[in-house]
Amino acid sequence: MFHVSTLLPYTPNNKQQLLRKRHIGNDIVTIVFQEPGAHPFTPKAIRSHFQHVFIIVRVHNPCSDNTCYSVAVTRSQDVPSFGPPIPKGVTFPKSTVFRDFLLGKVINAENAAHKSDKFGAMATRTRQEYLRDLAERHVTSTPVEPTGKFPFISLAHKRREKVRTVQRGGAPEPRGRDLAGSR
Repeated sequence: MFHVSTLLPYTPNNKQQLLRKRHIGNDIVTIVFQEPGAHPFTPKAIRSHFQHVFIIVRVHNPCSDNTCYSVAVTRSQDVPSFGPPIPKGVTFPKSTVFRDFLLGKVINAENAAHKSDKFGAMATRTRQEYLRDLAERHVTSTPVEPTGKFPFISLAHKRREKVRTVQRGGAPEPRGRDLAGSR
């Protein structure tokens, strides 16, 4: 999933544009698209607990037959590096090859961010909260009826009893697999 900031709802009387910031601020990977003449991007301008990677795409010669792009990446310190590598000083012509390169870079950035300590801790905490919520809201003290609802549980128990009865009665032990799966 991705968000395009200029397509998010705009509220004219809201100077801070909090709805836009809320969506973009919760993304892990952010692509910053810069037109010619834009000031250099610094991730310090954006405060977020979730954004771990910024991919900066700068257009050169827009709206012409010579349109091309340069790409730079900045990431949090605990996010491991990821490919595909960006060759130094290279500009990419507008093409499906560039689109695929950028898409691969974004997907790998997301995967790398999930490996960071900070994101891992947040993900663990979130999973624990979901489990706690499940346990508090959906766990029941009603006993499970052994017959009818889960017949496979009682069948395994009865098969084991049958095998033990045959073994105790003096008959030869069964050949092949026993119920534990060994020979």
